[in-house]
Amino acid sequence: MYLPKQWSDVTVENFIEISIIDRQHHFNSEILSILSDEPIEVIEELDIDDMISYINQLSWATSQPHNRYKHKLLHYTIKPLSQLTLFEYIDLDYFFNDNYVTNLDKICAILYKQTKAGEWGDIEMEGYEYELYTRAEQFLDLPITDVYGIIPEYLKFRDKFLDNYRNLFVDADDKLTDDEKIELSPEELKEIEEEGKSAKWSWERTIYTLTNGDITKSEKVGRLPLTYVFNILAMKKELDI
Repeated sequence: MYLPKQWSDVTVENFIEISIIDRQHHFNSEILSILSDEPIEVIEELDIDDMISYINQLSWATSQPHNRYKHKLLHYTIKPLSQLTLFEYIDLDYFFNDNYVTNLDKICAILYKQTKAGEWGDIEMEGYEYELYTRAEQFLDLPITDVYGIIPEYLKFRDKFLDNYRNLFVDADDKLTDDEKIELSPEELKEIEEEGKSAKWSWERTIYTLTNGDITKSEKVGRLPLTYVFNILAMKKELDI
């Protein structure tokens, strides 16, 4: 039975499959099935000693892949995080909050772009108008070590971004216990409820604010640089305009 010897032998698709295995039930059988590309029925018929031997060969899989990634993959180049547009950040925000491992192929599809030489010799990156899920499929067969480092890199960027604009983000507490609610005044409870509503519609509200309620301009606003958008929001809040 063939088994990979290190993370660089494991594809993005297989890494995603491993991440969703129920670790309480049949974990060893399922990880062997995924990494050997053998049906689960074949794995479960293995002699116990053979099973243990194969599992021991996968001891390296108890640690995570290294925190590096390639800046050029296939015919794409990774986009600097400082140059993200609003729409790109919104989609990344969704995929990271949902599950950044199972969504890693989609995350790559957002960040890796085609490039071309500009009119003055500079490098231009394509816009965010392509079909995301079709592009995402291209990353599934790549080694996980080519892209895994994107996760900690983006999380570090997001933490810094949220800290820089912390006054613009609602931090609603929707997990109050009954005892905690009793201690709050009706006005405080109402404020928390309003914050919860704002958090639920935060991105929609952001775009609505930037377009002054004209949703026909949403696409144009979504293509603007993320930092520029939030600088404008910060200005509007500070000047109360």
